[in-house]
Amino acid sequence: MTSDDLLGHDRGTVMALDFGGTKIDVAWADRDGAILGRQRLATLAADGPEQALARAVEATKELSATAREAGRPVLSVAAVAPGVVREEGIHLVPNLPGWEDLPLARRLAELLEVEKVPVWNDVRAGALAELRHGNLHGVDPGIYLSLGTGVAAAVTVGDTVVEGAHQAAGEVAYLLVGPGPVRLAEERVAPLEEVVGGKALGLRASAHLGRSVDAEELFARTDPEAQQLVHQALGVLADAVANMAVLLDPARVVVGGGMMASADLVLSVLSMRVARTVPFPPEIVAARFTSDASLHGAIALALDAIPGRIIEPTPAGGIR
Repeated sequence: MTSDDLLGHDRGTVMALDFGGTKIDVAWADRDGAILGRQRLATLAADGPEQALARAVEATKELSATAREAGRPVLSVAAVAPGVVREEGIHLVPNLPGWEDLPLARRLAELLEVEKVPVWNDVRAGALAELRHGNLHGVDPGIYLSLGTGVAAAVTVGDTVVEGAHQAAGEVAYLLVGPGPVRLAEERVAPLEEVVGGKALGLRASAHLGRSVDAEELFARTDPEAQQLVHQALGVLADAVANMAVLLDPARVVVGGGMMASADLVLSVLSMRVARTVPFPPEIVAARFTSDASLHGAIALALDAIPGRIIEPTPAGGIR
């Protein structure tokens, strides 16, 4: 990627990297956000961050070469990762050992020989995708809620996603649940996630039902015991959403993540409970990006990073 690639003409494209605990997606996309090419790699997290970084960079260079050959120069690169992404490393991400000491943005810029690679938390990036092209467009303020193996959120205000003083805004997994004693975040205990996260739900269901059950199967079951577990968890989640809504007064809460395979149930429970407890309840809807949200977020981040690009507010408070 040379200076000639940064001319910003109409055929320019972007590269996006989505680092996860089990897989890495590398995508090449046009200026409308449409994916033109893609590679998926295993993270091999137990082997440390350097090997994952090296293979992701190699895939990025391969797709960049394809872009040049097609006359579609790469104008910018961006990446996303789970956890709290800070300049010196990535925190609160136990499924990626060693990444707490990885300055991901700087290392990617060095290896790709570019001036800058923006790197965001994957859930905040998913919120950016919804803000630019999805169901948070024109919404101010808004909340993006990601329900999957874990639980996280992001807050959007105007045309931006709130970062927080420590780049940790939206780490709602650490919200307190119930009247029990507080366990410190330093112990890596996430109280809300231990109740409503997909992994925790699967473990609890397996213990109650006497055999291995994951969250997807649990939500699909119709027996009373399984349904009780699901509704208890969703009730706790709804209370957390209600508290967020009282604090922020969002116009809309957009819900994404793997748990939205059971969207009808999730949305109905959240909407009903929030409507009963919040003075001015927000609309609660499914996300547009029900799959690959973080990858689309990385693409949106790369598009925002194109030199000279101006994000213009719309009359509704969103962006064009």
